[in-house]
Amino acid sequence: MPANQAIEQTDLVEAATAWLRKRLPPSWTIQRSSRPGLVDSALEIQATGVYATLAIEARRSFGPRDVERLLGSVGRTLRDYNPNLRILVVAPWLSARSQAMLANEGFNYLDLTGNALLRLDNPAVFVHTQGSAADPSPRPRGKSRVRGPKAGRLIRLLVDVRPPYGVSAIAATTGLAPGYVSQLLAALDDDALIERSARGAVESTDIEGLLRRWSDTYDVFKGNDTRTFIAPRGAADAIAHLPSSAAVTGSFAAARLAPVAAPALLCAYVEDPDLAASSLDLLPSAQGANVALLAPFDPVVWDRTSRADGVTYAAPSQVVVDCLTGNGRMPAEGEAAMEWLLANEDSWRAPALSDVHP
Repeated sequence: MPANQAIEQTDLVEAATAWLRKRLPPSWTIQRSSRPGLVDSALEIQATGVYATLAIEARRSFGPRDVERLLGSVGRTLRDYNPNLRILVVAPWLSARSQAMLANEGFNYLDLTGNALLRLDNPAVFVHTQGSAADPSPRPRGKSRVRGPKAGRLIRLLVDVRPPYGVSAIAATTGLAPGYVSQLLAALDDDALIERSARGAVESTDIEGLLRRWSDTYDVFKGNDTRTFIAPRGAADAIAHLPSSAAVTGSFAAARLAPVAAPALLCAYVEDPDLAASSLDLLPSAQGANVALLAPFDPVVWDRTSRADGVTYAAPSQVVVDCLTGNGRMPAEGEAAMEWLLANEDSWRAPALSDVHP
């Protein structure tokens, strides 16, 4: 190991030790101990009559893919050696997805911004704190960011259509540049949101992870040109008289998938909000609105719509992300719709890219 890397990892372990000492009972002792095997260091936490050993895996950077590597190497070896041994991952910063993946696999974690999860049985310890949601010292990256209309269009395809498919086929279907598709797939691969073959083709996708990643940088009302109105005869009447080109999303669309409560706000994508409002006799209103008409952020909102009882509805994946990023009870409706989405994949997901029209 290079000397400078060893020094940085030592600093990480010392910082983690100091952080833990401030949060555990003052009568307990926390001290470095000899390495238990393949990890960088270890901490021994002692309370009255009991002690626990934390195997420390210190990294200068740690991402979602590193969780899989940890499971396949150090974690498996240590768990085989001692099933009761607990592992603590320490890094300068851990993304929300890295934290969730570590927690799901039973690992403890701590970053220097204060994102931490420590779970021990004996002595009994549970510490869970939140630090920075963004990397305070991001490294320059050549990969595309998962943000904006083009990213949304690509994520919609990855969610709506079963793999496998390659860069060229994705680009031809979405109308995106192959170079952009390749760069964004690399970013999603880094975050373990997709799995790729040796030649770069997408082989599997994390539906929920992709939609939640998109929802981190998207807002249904801010990301679209939104106008709000009052329908004098109510939202239920307005939905029945929407133009055929409109696509309903939000609460009314989510209620078809997984009802939470009677929907109150009608959200619909329309080509021209002012023209649609005039045809529906809607009254502009910033307060107490029961209709929101959205000029879409991207034409992808018209892709893979469905029609029922004379009304066109946005694709389930679009409905989920719109609800998750909405207001009021929309996020709860989005969570319910997400559960439906994951449990009923065969009813809404295209079986192959050949079934999707460019």
